[in-house]
Order: sequence, then structure tokens, then C-alpha cells
Amino acid sequence: MRETRESERIKRERARRYELEDAREHRRRSGKRRQKGSGRKKAKKALPLMMAGLVILITVVILLGNGLMKEFGSSRERADLAEHLGLAGSEGTALIIDGEISGETAQIQNGNVFIPMGLANQFYDNFYYDSSEDHLLVTGASKTVEGNQGTDYIPGETVYISLSFLNRFVPMYYEEFEDPSRIDIVTKPASVNNAETAENAIMRVSADKKTPILMDIDKGETVQVLEENDDWAKVRYQAVTGYIESRELDDDRQASTTAISGGDEADQQYARHTRDHKIVLGFHNVAVADANSYLIEAASQTKGMNVVAPTWFALADTEGNISDLAGAAYVQKAHEMGYEIWGVIDNFTNPVDTNEVLSHTSKRLVLEQNLINLAVSYGLDGINIDFEQLSGETGDDFAQFLRELSISTRANNLVLSVDNYVPQDYTDFYRRDIQGRVADYVIIMGYDEHTSASAEAGSVASIGFVTQGIEDTLSEVPAAQIINAIPFYTRKWAYEEGILSCESMGMRDAAAFLADNGVKAAWDAETCQNYASFEKNGVLYSIWLEDSESISSKLAVMTAHDLGGVACWKLTQETPDIWDTITSYYPAGS
Repeated sequence: MRETRESERIKRERARRYELEDAREHRRRSGKRRQKGSGRKKAKKALPLMMAGLVILITVVILLGNGLMKEFGSSRERADLAEHLGLAGSEGTALIIDGEISGETAQIQNGNVFIPMGLANQFYDNFYYDSSEDHLLVTGASKTVEGNQGTDYIPGETVYISLSFLNRFVPMYYEEFEDPSRIDIVTKPASVNNAETAENAIMRVSADKKTPILMDIDKGETVQVLEENDDWAKVRYQAVTGYIESRELDDDRQASTTAISGGDEADQQYARHTRDHKIVLGFHNVAVADANSYLIEAASQTKGMNVVAPTWFALADTEGNISDLAGAAYVQKAHEMGYEIWGVIDNFTNPVDTNEVLSHTSKRLVLEQNLINLAVSYGLDGINIDFEQLSGETGDDFAQFLRELSISTRANNLVLSVDNYVPQDYTDFYRRDIQGRVADYVIIMGYDEHTSASAEAGSVASIGFVTQGIEDTLSEVPAAQIINAIPFYTRKWAYEEGILSCESMGMRDAAAFLADNGVKAAWDAETCQNYASFEKNGVLYSIWLEDSESISSKLAVMTAHDLGGVACWKLTQETPDIWDTITSYYPAGS
């Protein structure tokens, strides 16, 4: 019985153990299912983060790739070739001159290429256009050539000259290219090395693969090699200059020089009528015909003077006629005294519009012929042009007047001299550079530093003013053709009750004025003049004297620059000792 109960107890324990094991297995499996479901939820939550990370990674890769391309790759950006050649925003044809982009544009009409006249004058500074009468004139040393409208020039606000017409005076080569339209002009040929492209080449703006592309050059094309190293070559191709990689060129180099032709009508051999001695010129102011009888008196105290310049002629009207105070007896006497005579013509004695005369070819030629006729009929040795207070618009016309007149003075063995202000920016249009080419002498009026129009009192001709005038003129005119004019006068300045006035005085009168007032002038090292200032009866007077000391300082500068001579304005205003000073620097016959 006891065995039966024991057996049943064992069975019950065994059954409970199995139940516990089944329960644990059920919990275990249930746990795994719960863990598996939780993983899926976590994965779903992690997916957006993974995608975002992938996007970031791709972006970083792209950015790094672009950076590396910029750092190490080749740019495919293309430059605007038209803009590069100066055509941006404008029509026309680009002009490349001796390898440089000019910034100017050409016009093409009926197959002819036309360039601005201003540019043509950079090659051959002899072109002139008369807009009043429609004349295109090219005046050289011995003749004037007139152009034909349509074939040789195009009139307008900007006048255009055909390259074929220019080529008659200037040796050159030119060639036209398209897309964009451009003209290659060569006037200064130089030896260059030619090479062929070994493969299709890319021309860039500069020697850097990251710079924009100017143009593509096919394999086998010939380029001019201007400079090169192991990596890059600077080349010209179809008038465009840029850079290609050296590996894109073959190894052969063939030297060549562009052949230029033309220029057969160039006319720039100006025969000079300069003298083999220094000029010592005295201006003789002849305001009325009776003054001709005072030549001996005017020249009585001079020493070493070899040219007298009487102020005889003046522009009389706008037709080119001339008023005349000259006298045959004066000419004979002056020659007997050993003087050359350079007759002066001015444009201010009579109220005449100078521009009206000079800007019309027909009137200008009348003026020139009248002047030559007078000089020849009186037996003069030269002509002195004293045209003052010209306006800027008259500059080109004045230059043409001198070009044309110089042909006639050379043909008639006359000296041509031209008076000029001390150079200032506002008188550049007087074109001293052209004067130096066509005239025999360029005279600097080295005075009137201060005038009645000045806001303050000052010297007529301080040493700094004179020196600067000489040096500036020397930048445009050879020293042997420059004559510097010195003043025989000064100005007495008076300041009274806030008003400044002045009076022009000769050397004698200025010295007498100081002596009469018991005033002695003292040397001013800045102006190189004797200066005095004093007050009398409520008036403040000041004066910068011209005397032997001041004149000596000026002459020292002039001889140091080996100028062609000295001119003096004007006879009878000097003291006798001045001529001793002048001859000490310019001895007779020097």
C-alpha cells in the first residue's frame, strides 16, 4: 500500500516538473518572439538615419570630387572671344595691331577695311579732315595727297581711313578673320618660331588649365610660338594670342617674319633751314608803318643780334587776307646791318575768327599763299607765326596750316618759326611735336607766368617756370630747333583796398620806379630775380625785376640744354648791359 502511494507521489512530482519545463519553454519561446518583433521596430526606426547618412556621404564625395576637379582638373568654361577682343556690346570688327588688341573697331564697306583716322595718325601723323569742305588731306614734307570719299575714307563724326589708302604711306600686312570679325595688322614685323599642333589643341586665356578656353585649334594647324617652357607655350593663331600646353605642339620650329609691303608714298624727309650758328633774335614791335624808320634806334644798343623779327603782318579777315606794315627800306637796312629778317604774322591785331580761316581749306590756302607772296616780294629770310589764344577745336586745323605752309617755306628757302606758350596741358593741341617736325624753329614764349588775369601777384618769368617750359618742350622738339624767348619787361603789382592790379614796365622804367621810391630790391633765390615789396599811401607794391642777373640765370639754363638760341621780347625795353650778358652766353657767330 505504501509502495502504491510512493509510486503515485513520484508520478505527481514528475508531472509537475514537466509542467514547469513546459512553462519555461513557453516563456523562452515567447521571449524570442518578443525580441524579434522589437528588432524589427528598431530597424524601422534606424532606416531614415541610415538613408540620411548615405546622402551625406554622397554629398561629401561629390563636393570632394568637385574640389579636386577645381584643384587638379581642366576647366571647360569658354571665354567670350568677341569680348576678349574688345567687341563686347558693340558692332564692328576688332583691330589687333602688332599683336596687341587696340580696343578700336573697324568698318568694312564694299570689301574695304576702314579704321578711325585717329588710329591711322598713330602710324602716319599726316592725315587731316576738313569737315567744312569735305577734304581728306595727307600732307607730307613736299606734297599733299587728297583722298577720295568712299574708297579712301568715310566721312562722319569719326572719319574712317581705308587700310588700302593708309598702306600707300605705311608698309604693313593685314588679314581678316571671322567669328568674331577681326583684322590682324602688322607694321613691326619680328622673327617668330612657327610650330604645328601635334593633336587637337585648346588655347586658354593664360597658362593654367583652370582658366577659360579662348578657342580650339585642330591638329596640324600652324601657330606662332611667342614664348614657351616645358609646360606651356604662348602662341598666336589667327590674330588671337593665348596659351596651349607644350605637349600639344610638335617638336619642330620654323623661324619666319611676316612680310610687309607698301609705304611707297611716305613723305617724311623734312629738309631743315636751321642755321649752323645760334639764333639771337630781337622782336621789333612795329604797330604803325612809321615805326619802320626806327630800326636803327631800336637796334642801337644790341650786341650779337643776328635776326630781327618785325611785327608787320596780321590776319585781316576770314578770307585769308593779311594786313601789311612791311617796308622795303627796312629790309634793305636790316640786311645792311647784318640781320636776317623773319616777318611776324599774328592773329590778334585785328578781330578775326582764326578758326573760320584755318578750318576751311580754301581760305587756309589763300592765307598761306598771301604770306609766301609777301615774304618773297619783300625779300625776307623767314616767317614767324604768332597765333595765340587758339581754341582746342582749332588744333588740327593749325597743325595742317603749318604742314602746308612748311612745304612752301622750304620751296622758297624761308625759315619757318612758330611761337608757343610755355607748355601746359590745356595747350597740348598746339601740337609742338608736329611743329618740331615741320617747322625749323619752335620758339617758347618763356614769360607771362603771371599776368593781369592772375589772382595773385607774381613773377613774369621765374627760373622754375622757364626751366619747366624748356624741359617740357624738349620732350617733343629737338634742342637745336628750340629758341627760348626772354622778357625785357616785368610787372609792377599794386594791392589797394582788396583790389590787385598790375602795370607792364620795361627794365629801365622798373629800375627807375624803385629808385624814385628809395627802395632797393634783394635777390630771391627761389625765382632767381631781384624782388622788392613796399607800402606807400595805403598801396602795397611788389615787383620781380628782370635785369642782368635774372637774365643770366635764364641763359645759363638755356645753354646747359644747348638750345638753338635766344629770342628777346621786345627791343627798346632793355638796359644796355643786358646785351653784354647775352653775348657772354651767345657770342657773335657761335
